[in-house]
Amino acid sequence: MDATGSRPQGWRISPSSALARLRAGHHRFRVGAPPATPAGAGPVAAVLSCADPQPEAATVFGGTDVYAVRTAGLEVGPASLGSLEYAVEHLGVPLVVVLGHATCSLPGGSGSDRVRAMLTALRRRSPMLDQAVRSGRCGLHGMIWHDTHRTLGEVRPLLPPPARRGGRLRPPTRTPTRPS
Repeated sequence: MDATGSRPQGWRISPSSALARLRAGHHRFRVGAPPATPAGAGPVAAVLSCADPQPEAATVFGGTDVYAVRTAGLEVGPASLGSLEYAVEHLGVPLVVVLGHATCSLPGGSGSDRVRAMLTALRRRSPMLDQAVRSGRCGLHGMIWHDTHRTLGEVRPLLPPPARRGGRLRPPTRTPTRPS
């Protein structure tokens, strides 16, 4: 970042490069390697995580510089949504990660389904984030922290519903069928 708080001219990494940096950071965390030396370019991702006890996002990602937002049960309210929008729009982060965890004590805060719901909610509630994702300027990714293994798992989005095949649907039969 320069003295005005904005990214240097021409600085840009892709969402997939940001995700690769986070994965490499998590590998450093797992093997006990020292944290990466920050390059001073600012956060590579914004991470929405649960306030329920779990390691800090910067720790889990091996010292990678992240913009962390924590909420109870991964709830997205005006303040947390505005913080994520700020990270994307003004800090230029190329990736927003929703980091849930497998064993959350807060209502509705556990598991992959909750992370998927929050990924959908972010796009639905923020036209700015939706536009950034559609344009390729920012990516959205889901992950789950597993306390027992001290690892991160990827949360794959649900497959879209199968396309409806063309053709005529038959109306329901009105005459009752009798067993023979």
